[in-house]
Amino acid sequence: MDFNEDGSVKDPAAFRALIRGDKEKLDSINSDAEIAAIVLGDDDDALQSLLKALFTEEVKRIEKFRSRMAERTIDAQRASATIPRDTVQLYKQLSEAGLQYGPAFRLLRNVHVPE
Repeated sequence: MDFNEDGSVKDPAAFRALIRGDKEKLDSINSDAEIAAIVLGDDDDALQSLLKALFTEEVKRIEKFRSRMAERTIDAQRASATIPRDTVQLYKQLSEAGLQYGPAFRLLRNVHVPE
């Protein structure tokens, strides 16, 4: 799916078809009648406006999170990272994303993420 820089979709019909084809996403959207009417309806302008608004909110949320994390000390960040990650699974996900690390470069042993 191709998105524009403002969060709107390049092809609203393809976006709707993608949503209709994914039962989990469809169930989630149908839980809010107003959003379901916009996403599953025929008004492309309303859909694009909704996607832009959601994109803007997400960008703001991410910026706030990054700002808070940047202000924290390394010790505070380590203290908040209490959930252990399996490094084998982590390297598998990195590989699936196109980042491949051979055995000689797999130096991570004790990885934790924040809650």
